[in-house]
Amino acid sequence: MVMLTRILLAAIGLLFLGVGAGLWLNTGEAAAKMGLVDLAAAGLGTVRADIAGFFIGGGIIQIVAAIRRDPTLLWPVQLLVLLALMGRAITLVIDGPVAAGIPSMGIELALLMLLLWCKKVWHTQPV
Repeated sequence: MVMLTRILLAAIGLLFLGVGAGLWLNTGEAAAKMGLVDLAAAGLGTVRADIAGFFIGGGIIQIVAAIRRDPTLLWPVQLLVLLALMGRAITLVIDGPVAAGIPSMGIELALLMLLLWCKKVWHTQPV
């Protein structure tokens, strides 16, 4: 179970890095896939800095946590994903399910469950 959690977490971390790199290198197209179209120059900078930073930072932390098998490194990613999920929940209430992105909410919830599973397994299995 420990190895499975480490592999899954590292794979998700690599996915995060890929999304972040796409936002850095192909900002307009990657942002459009997320529903952000017709961005002005400042909007492109925000996508590269804030959204890409979210994914790249989260990806690095997940990969390092998986390599070290260190559950104490997981809380920043849990916090980031929980805040994203909360933002989607607010959007759901204010703007409805299409704007909130129900599938994305499911992915964020699944990632939170994976992070909690990693913490549980890593704490109960000796190194």
